[in-house]
Amino acid sequence: MSTPGIPHRPEGTQDLLPDQLAAWSGLESAARQVFHRYGYQEVRPPLFENTALFHKSTGEATDIVEKEMFTVPPRGEGESYTFRPEFTPGVIRLLIENQLLKQKGFWKVWYWGPAFRYERPQKGRYRQFHQFGVEAVGSHDPLLDVETIVVFAEILKGVGVTDYAIRINSMGDAKCRGAYRDALKAFIEPNLASYCENCRRRFERNVFRVLDCKVPADRARNERAPAMIDHLCVECGDHFSAVQRGLKEAGLAFDVDKRIVRGLDYYTRTVYEFSSARLGAQDALGGGGRYDTLVGQMGGPDAGAVGFSAGCERVILAMEAAGVKPSAAATADFFAVAADDAARPEVFRAAQAFRAAGLSGDLDYEGRSVKAQMRSANRSGARYAVLIGAEERAQGRVRLKKMDGGEESVVPLDEAVRILKGANP
Repeated sequence: MSTPGIPHRPEGTQDLLPDQLAAWSGLESAARQVFHRYGYQEVRPPLFENTALFHKSTGEATDIVEKEMFTVPPRGEGESYTFRPEFTPGVIRLLIENQLLKQKGFWKVWYWGPAFRYERPQKGRYRQFHQFGVEAVGSHDPLLDVETIVVFAEILKGVGVTDYAIRINSMGDAKCRGAYRDALKAFIEPNLASYCENCRRRFERNVFRVLDCKVPADRARNERAPAMIDHLCVECGDHFSAVQRGLKEAGLAFDVDKRIVRGLDYYTRTVYEFSSARLGAQDALGGGGRYDTLVGQMGGPDAGAVGFSAGCERVILAMEAAGVKPSAAATADFFAVAADDAARPEVFRAAQAFRAAGLSGDLDYEGRSVKAQMRSANRSGARYAVLIGAEERAQGRVRLKKMDGGEESVVPLDEAVRILKGANP
Protein backbone atom coordinates (compact mmCIF):
# COMPACT_ATOMS: atom_id res chain seq x y z
CA MET A 1 0.00 0.00 0.00
CA SER A 2 1.37 3.42 -0.96
CA THR A 3 1.91 6.15 1.63
CA PRO A 4 -0.28 9.25 1.06
CA GLY A 5 1.69 12.17 -0.33
CA ILE A 6 4.60 10.01 -1.53
CA PRO A 7 4.86 9.38 -5.30
CA HIS A 8 4.33 5.75 -6.29
CA ARG A 9 4.86 3.79 -9.46
CA PRO A 10 1.89 3.09 -11.76
CA GLU A 11 0.02 -0.18 -11.27
CA GLY A 12 1.49 -3.02 -13.29
CA THR A 13 5.02 -1.62 -13.37
CA GLN A 14 8.09 -2.44 -11.31
CA ASP A 15 11.19 -0.70 -10.01
CA LEU A 16 14.33 -2.72 -10.75
CA LEU A 17 16.70 -2.15 -7.84
CA PRO A 18 20.50 -2.62 -7.82
CA ASP A 19 20.38 -6.00 -6.04
CA GLN A 20 17.85 -7.32 -8.60
CA LEU A 21 19.74 -6.28 -11.69
CA ALA A 22 22.47 -8.92 -11.45
CA ALA A 23 19.96 -11.46 -12.80
CA TRP A 24 18.86 -9.08 -15.55
CA SER A 25 22.45 -8.36 -16.55
CA GLY A 26 23.22 -12.08 -16.58
CA LEU A 27 20.25 -12.81 -18.84
CA GLU A 28 21.09 -10.01 -21.26
CA SER A 29 24.74 -11.06 -21.38
CA ALA A 30 23.81 -14.70 -22.08
CA ALA A 31 21.35 -13.62 -24.78
CA ARG A 32 23.88 -11.33 -26.46
CA GLN A 33 26.48 -14.10 -26.54
CA VAL A 34 24.08 -16.59 -28.13
CA PHE A 35 22.78 -14.07 -30.68
CA HIS A 36 26.35 -13.22 -31.67
CA ARG A 37 27.27 -16.89 -31.95
CA TYR A 38 24.36 -17.52 -34.32
CA GLY A 39 24.89 -14.44 -36.47
CA TYR A 40 21.99 -12.23 -35.35
CA GLN A 41 22.41 -8.43 -35.43
CA GLU A 42 20.78 -6.06 -32.93
CA VAL A 43 18.05 -3.58 -33.93
CA ARG A 44 16.23 -1.02 -31.78
CA PRO A 45 12.84 0.15 -33.04
CA PRO A 46 11.08 3.01 -31.19
CA LEU A 47 8.93 2.46 -28.11
CA PHE A 48 5.79 3.54 -29.96
CA GLU A 49 4.49 3.10 -33.49
CA ASN A 50 1.52 4.30 -35.52
CA THR A 51 -1.53 2.54 -34.08
CA ALA A 52 -2.56 1.33 -37.54
CA LEU A 53 0.57 -0.83 -37.68
CA PHE A 54 -0.72 -3.14 -34.94
CA HIS A 55 -4.28 -3.26 -36.30
CA LYS A 56 -2.90 -4.34 -39.66
CA SER A 57 -0.31 -6.86 -38.48
CA THR A 58 -1.20 -8.19 -35.02
CA GLY A 59 -4.89 -8.59 -35.95
CA GLU A 60 -8.18 -6.86 -35.21
CA ALA A 61 -9.60 -9.87 -33.36
CA THR A 62 -6.65 -10.39 -31.01
CA ASP A 63 -6.83 -9.60 -27.30
CA ILE A 64 -3.91 -7.21 -27.76
CA VAL A 65 -5.66 -4.99 -30.28
CA GLU A 66 -9.14 -5.32 -28.80
CA LYS A 67 -8.36 -4.43 -25.19
CA GLU A 68 -4.67 -4.36 -24.21
CA MET A 69 -3.00 -1.54 -26.13
CA PHE A 70 -1.74 1.70 -24.58
CA THR A 71 -2.82 4.16 -27.26
CA VAL A 72 -2.31 7.92 -27.38
CA PRO A 73 -5.24 9.51 -29.24
CA PRO A 74 -4.42 11.91 -32.07
CA ARG A 75 -4.16 15.64 -31.50
CA GLY A 76 -6.17 17.43 -34.14
CA GLU A 77 -5.25 15.98 -37.53
CA GLY A 78 -2.25 14.07 -36.15
CA GLU A 79 -1.59 10.34 -35.99
CA SER A 80 -2.68 7.97 -33.24
CA TYR A 81 0.30 6.27 -31.60
CA THR A 82 0.51 3.07 -29.55
CA PHE A 83 3.26 1.97 -27.20
CA ARG A 84 4.42 -1.32 -28.62
CA PRO A 85 2.59 -4.36 -27.19
CA GLU A 86 5.03 -6.61 -29.07
CA PHE A 87 8.14 -6.19 -31.21
CA THR A 88 7.55 -8.08 -34.46
CA PRO A 89 5.47 -5.46 -36.36
CA GLY A 90 7.94 -2.71 -35.47
CA VAL A 91 10.96 -4.78 -36.43
CA ILE A 92 9.43 -5.75 -39.79
CA ARG A 93 8.49 -2.10 -40.38
CA LEU A 94 12.10 -1.15 -39.57
CA LEU A 95 13.46 -3.61 -42.15
CA ILE A 96 11.05 -2.44 -44.85
CA GLU A 97 11.19 1.31 -44.22
CA ASN A 98 14.99 1.42 -44.06
CA GLN A 99 15.17 -0.67 -47.25
CA LEU A 100 17.33 -3.30 -45.60
CA LEU A 101 15.61 -6.03 -47.59
CA LYS A 102 16.70 -4.26 -50.77
CA GLN A 103 20.31 -4.25 -49.59
CA LYS A 104 20.19 -8.01 -49.13
CA GLY A 105 17.36 -10.51 -49.18
CA PHE A 106 18.04 -12.28 -45.88
CA TRP A 107 18.38 -10.78 -42.39
CA LYS A 108 18.71 -12.22 -38.91
CA VAL A 109 18.11 -9.59 -36.22
CA TRP A 110 17.48 -9.53 -32.49
CA TYR A 111 15.98 -7.09 -30.00
CA TRP A 112 15.67 -6.42 -26.27
CA GLY A 113 13.53 -3.88 -24.43
CA PRO A 114 10.25 -2.90 -22.78
CA ALA A 115 6.76 -3.51 -24.18
CA PHE A 116 3.36 -2.44 -22.90
CA ARG A 117 -0.04 -4.10 -22.50
CA TYR A 118 -3.00 -2.97 -20.45
CA GLU A 119 -3.83 -6.22 -18.66
CA ARG A 120 -4.46 -7.38 -15.12
CA PRO A 121 -1.13 -7.40 -13.27
CA GLN A 122 -0.08 -10.67 -11.65
CA LYS A 123 3.11 -12.51 -10.79
CA GLY A 124 5.49 -12.30 -13.74
CA ARG A 125 2.96 -10.32 -15.81
CA TYR A 126 3.14 -6.54 -15.89
CA ARG A 127 1.72 -3.66 -17.89
CA GLN A 128 5.26 -2.63 -18.68
CA PHE A 129 7.28 -5.78 -19.26
CA HIS A 130 10.42 -6.69 -21.15
CA GLN A 131 11.04 -8.96 -24.10
CA PHE A 132 13.97 -10.29 -26.08
CA GLY A 133 13.68 -12.15 -29.33
CA VAL A 134 14.69 -12.65 -32.94
CA GLU A 135 13.30 -12.18 -36.42
CA ALA A 136 14.85 -14.13 -39.31
CA VAL A 137 13.50 -12.69 -42.56
CA GLY A 138 13.97 -13.82 -46.15
CA SER A 139 13.78 -17.62 -46.07
CA HIS A 140 11.17 -20.41 -46.03
CA ASP A 141 13.71 -23.04 -44.93
CA PRO A 142 12.31 -25.21 -42.08
CA LEU A 143 15.83 -25.44 -40.64
CA LEU A 144 15.56 -21.72 -39.90
CA ASP A 145 12.51 -22.51 -37.73
CA VAL A 146 14.67 -25.06 -35.94
CA GLU A 147 17.49 -22.56 -35.47
CA THR A 148 15.25 -20.02 -33.73
CA ILE A 149 14.06 -22.71 -31.31
CA VAL A 150 17.66 -23.79 -30.67
CA VAL A 151 18.68 -20.17 -30.02
CA PHE A 152 16.00 -19.79 -27.34
CA ALA A 153 17.03 -23.11 -25.78
CA GLU A 154 20.69 -22.04 -25.77
CA ILE A 155 19.85 -18.81 -23.97
CA LEU A 156 17.92 -20.73 -21.30
CA LYS A 157 20.87 -23.09 -20.95
CA GLY A 158 23.19 -20.09 -20.62
CA VAL A 159 21.29 -18.81 -17.56
CA GLY A 160 20.90 -22.22 -15.91
CA VAL A 161 17.25 -22.89 -16.82
CA THR A 162 17.03 -26.52 -17.93
CA ASP A 163 13.59 -27.56 -16.67
CA TYR A 164 11.42 -26.44 -19.57
CA ALA A 165 9.17 -28.00 -22.22
CA ILE A 166 8.98 -27.23 -25.94
CA ARG A 167 5.64 -27.71 -27.71
CA ILE A 168 5.21 -27.27 -31.45
CA ASN A 169 2.38 -27.25 -33.96
CA SER A 170 1.67 -26.14 -37.52
CA MET A 171 -0.91 -23.54 -38.51
CA GLY A 172 -0.71 -24.46 -42.19
CA ASP A 173 -1.03 -21.78 -44.84
CA ALA A 174 -3.63 -20.26 -47.15
CA LYS A 175 -3.79 -23.45 -49.22
CA CYS A 176 -4.94 -25.68 -46.39
CA ARG A 177 -6.54 -23.35 -43.88
CA GLY A 178 -9.81 -23.03 -45.77
CA ALA A 179 -10.77 -26.67 -45.29
CA TYR A 180 -9.70 -26.58 -41.66
CA ARG A 181 -11.64 -23.38 -41.01
CA ASP A 182 -14.77 -25.06 -42.34
CA ALA A 183 -14.18 -28.16 -40.19
CA LEU A 184 -13.58 -26.06 -37.08
CA LYS A 185 -16.69 -23.96 -37.63
CA ALA A 186 -18.76 -27.09 -38.16
CA PHE A 187 -17.49 -28.43 -34.83
CA ILE A 188 -18.05 -25.24 -32.81
CA GLU A 189 -21.30 -23.92 -34.28
CA PRO A 190 -23.75 -26.43 -32.71
CA ASN A 191 -22.52 -25.39 -29.23
CA LEU A 192 -21.59 -21.79 -29.99
CA ALA A 193 -24.14 -20.41 -27.53
CA SER A 194 -22.31 -22.20 -24.69
CA TYR A 195 -18.99 -20.51 -25.45
CA CYS A 196 -17.85 -17.30 -23.77
CA GLU A 197 -18.65 -13.90 -25.24
CA ASN A 198 -15.13 -13.49 -26.69
CA CYS A 199 -15.36 -16.83 -28.47
CA ARG A 200 -18.79 -16.02 -29.92
CA ARG A 201 -17.41 -12.78 -31.30
CA ARG A 202 -14.28 -14.43 -32.67
CA PHE A 203 -16.24 -17.23 -34.33
CA GLU A 204 -17.01 -15.05 -37.35
CA ARG A 205 -13.97 -12.78 -37.29
CA ASN A 206 -11.23 -15.40 -36.73
CA VAL A 207 -12.44 -18.81 -35.67
CA PHE A 208 -8.89 -20.02 -35.00
CA ARG A 209 -8.74 -17.65 -32.03
CA VAL A 210 -11.49 -19.68 -30.35
CA LEU A 211 -8.88 -22.39 -29.81
CA ASP A 212 -6.77 -19.87 -27.89
CA CYS A 213 -9.50 -19.27 -25.27
CA LYS A 214 -8.39 -19.55 -21.63
CA VAL A 215 -11.88 -20.14 -20.16
CA PRO A 216 -11.74 -23.66 -18.63
CA ALA A 217 -15.11 -24.81 -20.02
CA ASP A 218 -14.21 -23.65 -23.52
CA ARG A 219 -10.77 -25.26 -23.29
CA ALA A 220 -12.46 -28.55 -22.35
CA ARG A 221 -14.79 -28.31 -25.36
CA ASN A 222 -11.89 -27.51 -27.65
CA GLU A 223 -10.05 -30.68 -26.64
CA ARG A 224 -12.38 -32.53 -29.01
CA ALA A 225 -12.00 -30.03 -31.87
CA PRO A 226 -10.39 -31.11 -35.14
CA ALA A 227 -6.66 -30.38 -35.38
CA MET A 228 -4.92 -28.27 -38.01
CA ILE A 229 -2.11 -30.80 -38.49
CA ASP A 230 -4.73 -33.31 -39.71
CA HIS A 231 -5.67 -30.88 -42.50
CA LEU A 232 -2.21 -29.78 -43.71
CA CYS A 233 -1.51 -29.68 -47.42
CA VAL A 234 1.45 -31.68 -48.74
CA GLU A 235 3.85 -28.71 -48.67
CA CYS A 236 2.94 -27.70 -45.11
CA GLY A 237 3.08 -31.33 -43.96
CA ASP A 238 6.57 -31.72 -45.43
CA HIS A 239 7.67 -28.47 -43.79
CA PHE A 240 6.41 -29.59 -40.39
CA SER A 241 8.10 -32.98 -40.75
CA ALA A 242 11.38 -31.26 -41.60
CA VAL A 243 11.11 -29.09 -38.48
CA GLN A 244 10.60 -32.16 -36.31
CA ARG A 245 13.58 -33.93 -37.89
CA GLY A 246 15.73 -30.86 -37.37
CA LEU A 247 14.82 -30.60 -33.68
CA LYS A 248 15.66 -34.27 -33.17
CA GLU A 249 19.00 -33.81 -34.90
CA ALA A 250 19.67 -30.79 -32.67
CA GLY A 251 19.04 -32.98 -29.61
CA LEU A 252 16.01 -31.02 -28.38
CA ALA A 253 13.09 -32.84 -26.80
CA PHE A 254 9.66 -31.56 -27.87
CA ASP A 255 5.99 -32.50 -28.01
CA VAL A 256 3.56 -31.90 -30.84
CA ASP A 257 0.61 -30.04 -29.31
CA LYS A 258 -2.34 -29.81 -31.70
CA ARG A 259 -3.94 -27.02 -29.63
CA ILE A 260 -1.18 -24.42 -29.99
CA VAL A 261 -2.40 -21.67 -32.29
CA ARG A 262 -0.58 -18.61 -30.84
CA GLY A 263 -2.62 -15.48 -30.27
CA LEU A 264 -1.55 -13.37 -33.26
CA ASP A 265 -3.08 -13.39 -36.72
CA TYR A 266 0.10 -13.38 -38.76
CA TYR A 267 1.39 -16.89 -37.95
CA THR A 268 1.68 -19.51 -40.69
CA ARG A 269 3.03 -23.04 -40.53
CA THR A 270 5.33 -23.58 -37.52
CA VAL A 271 4.25 -22.26 -34.11
CA TYR A 272 5.95 -23.15 -30.83
CA GLU A 273 5.98 -22.38 -27.13
CA PHE A 274 8.45 -22.77 -24.27
CA SER A 275 7.03 -23.32 -20.79
CA SER A 276 8.24 -24.24 -17.31
CA ALA A 277 6.18 -26.21 -14.81
CA ARG A 278 8.15 -24.46 -12.04
CA LEU A 279 6.18 -21.28 -12.75
CA GLY A 280 2.76 -22.70 -11.88
CA ALA A 281 -0.37 -21.87 -13.88
CA GLN A 282 1.28 -18.97 -15.70
CA ASP A 283 3.99 -21.22 -17.11
CA ALA A 284 4.90 -19.49 -20.38
CA LEU A 285 8.51 -18.47 -21.00
CA GLY A 286 8.02 -17.36 -24.59
CA GLY A 287 7.21 -18.61 -28.04
CA GLY A 288 7.11 -17.85 -31.69
CA GLY A 289 6.75 -19.28 -35.13
CA ARG A 290 6.68 -18.59 -38.82
CA TYR A 291 4.89 -15.66 -40.50
CA ASP A 292 5.48 -15.97 -44.22
CA THR A 293 2.87 -13.44 -45.35
CA LEU A 294 3.49 -10.59 -42.89
CA VAL A 295 6.35 -8.85 -44.73
CA GLY A 296 4.39 -8.71 -47.98
CA GLN A 297 1.22 -7.68 -46.14
CA MET A 298 3.11 -4.71 -44.68
CA GLY A 299 4.32 -3.52 -48.09
CA GLY A 300 7.60 -5.38 -48.34
CA PRO A 301 8.67 -8.20 -50.67
CA ASP A 302 7.26 -11.71 -50.51
CA ALA A 303 9.65 -12.99 -47.84
CA GLY A 304 9.41 -15.95 -45.52
CA ALA A 305 10.06 -15.12 -41.88
CA VAL A 306 10.26 -16.79 -38.48
CA GLY A 307 11.05 -15.61 -34.97
CA PHE A 308 10.33 -15.76 -31.27
CA SER A 309 9.82 -13.43 -28.33
CA ALA A 310 10.50 -14.28 -24.69
CA GLY A 311 9.45 -12.55 -21.51
CA CYS A 312 12.45 -11.39 -19.47
CA GLU A 313 10.43 -11.40 -16.25
CA ARG A 314 9.25 -14.95 -16.95
CA VAL A 315 12.76 -16.24 -17.62
CA ILE A 316 14.08 -14.55 -14.47
CA LEU A 317 11.31 -16.21 -12.42
CA ALA A 318 12.42 -19.53 -13.93
CA MET A 319 16.02 -18.74 -12.97
CA GLU A 320 14.92 -18.10 -9.39
CA ALA A 321 12.85 -21.28 -9.33
CA ALA A 322 15.88 -23.23 -10.56
CA GLY A 323 18.00 -21.79 -7.75
CA VAL A 324 20.26 -19.87 -10.11
CA LYS A 325 22.40 -17.45 -8.14
CA PRO A 326 23.27 -14.40 -10.24
CA SER A 327 26.92 -13.46 -10.25
CA ALA A 328 27.74 -10.85 -7.65
CA ALA A 329 28.88 -7.44 -8.79
CA ALA A 330 32.53 -7.29 -9.76
CA THR A 331 34.90 -6.85 -6.81
CA ALA A 332 36.09 -3.28 -6.34
CA ASP A 333 39.84 -2.68 -6.50
CA PHE A 334 40.01 0.09 -3.91
CA PHE A 335 38.18 2.29 -1.45
CA ALA A 336 39.89 5.63 -0.83
CA VAL A 337 39.83 6.88 2.79
CA ALA A 338 40.51 10.43 4.03
CA ALA A 339 41.99 10.58 7.55
CA ASP A 340 40.94 14.24 7.90
CA ASP A 341 39.08 16.93 5.97
CA ALA A 342 42.30 18.40 4.58
CA ALA A 343 43.05 15.07 2.87
CA ARG A 344 39.80 14.90 0.89
CA PRO A 345 41.09 16.70 -2.26
CA GLU A 346 44.13 14.37 -2.32
CA VAL A 347 41.90 11.33 -1.81
CA PHE A 348 39.71 12.44 -4.74
CA ARG A 349 42.80 12.95 -6.93
CA ALA A 350 44.12 9.51 -6.01
CA ALA A 351 40.76 7.89 -6.80
CA GLN A 352 40.71 9.57 -10.20
CA ALA A 353 44.25 8.33 -10.93
CA PHE A 354 43.22 4.76 -10.09
CA ARG A 355 40.09 4.99 -12.24
CA ALA A 356 42.03 6.48 -15.16
CA ALA A 357 44.25 3.39 -14.98
CA GLY A 358 41.22 1.15 -15.39
CA LEU A 359 40.75 0.27 -11.71
CA SER A 360 37.36 0.39 -9.97
CA GLY A 361 36.57 1.88 -6.61
CA ASP A 362 34.90 4.58 -4.59
CA LEU A 363 35.42 7.07 -1.77
CA ASP A 364 33.43 8.75 0.97
CA TYR A 365 31.33 11.83 0.13
CA GLU A 366 29.62 12.20 3.50
CA GLY A 367 32.47 13.55 5.65
CA ARG A 368 32.46 10.50 7.93
CA SER A 369 35.08 9.25 10.35
CA VAL A 370 37.94 6.97 9.33
CA LYS A 371 36.24 4.10 11.18
CA ALA A 372 33.01 4.61 9.23
CA GLN A 373 34.93 4.86 5.96
CA MET A 374 36.71 1.57 6.67
CA ARG A 375 33.33 -0.08 7.28
CA SER A 376 32.29 1.13 3.83
CA ALA A 377 35.51 -0.30 2.40
CA ASN A 378 34.64 -3.68 3.90
CA ARG A 379 31.06 -3.58 2.61
CA SER A 380 32.23 -2.65 -0.88
CA GLY A 381 34.38 -5.78 -1.12
CA ALA A 382 37.37 -3.67 -2.13
CA ARG A 383 40.70 -5.47 -2.24
CA TYR A 384 42.63 -2.43 -0.92
CA ALA A 385 41.93 0.58 1.22
CA VAL A 386 43.89 3.64 0.12
CA LEU A 387 44.42 5.99 3.09
CA ILE A 388 45.71 9.56 3.03
CA GLY A 389 46.27 11.68 6.13
CA ALA A 390 48.70 14.37 7.28
CA GLU A 391 51.70 12.01 7.25
CA GLU A 392 51.00 10.69 3.75
CA ARG A 393 50.38 14.21 2.42
CA ALA A 394 53.70 15.41 3.83
CA GLN A 395 55.49 12.53 2.07
CA GLY A 396 53.52 12.85 -1.18
CA ARG A 397 52.51 9.22 -0.79
CA VAL A 398 49.48 7.02 -0.07
CA ARG A 399 49.02 4.19 2.40
CA LEU A 400 47.82 0.88 0.95
CA LYS A 401 46.06 -1.55 3.26
CA LYS A 402 45.23 -5.01 1.95
CA MET A 403 41.72 -5.73 3.15
CA ASP A 404 42.01 -9.50 3.44
CA GLY A 405 45.30 -9.56 5.34
CA GLY A 406 45.91 -6.17 6.86
CA GLU A 407 49.33 -5.74 5.18
CA GLU A 408 50.24 -2.07 4.80
CA SER A 409 52.74 -0.11 2.73
CA VAL A 410 53.33 3.59 2.08
CA VAL A 411 54.20 4.25 -1.56
CA PRO A 412 54.03 7.00 -4.19
CA LEU A 413 50.72 7.24 -6.05
CA ASP A 414 52.10 5.88 -9.33
CA GLU A 415 53.57 2.91 -7.48
CA ALA A 416 50.17 2.31 -5.79
CA VAL A 417 48.57 2.22 -9.23
CA ARG A 418 51.10 -0.40 -10.41
CA ILE A 419 50.54 -2.51 -7.26
CA LEU A 420 46.78 -2.49 -7.67
CA LYS A 421 46.96 -3.24 -11.37
CA GLY A 422 49.40 -6.07 -10.72
CA ALA A 423 47.04 -7.51 -8.09
CA ASN A 424 44.02 -7.11 -10.36
CA PRO A 425 42.99 -10.65 -11.36
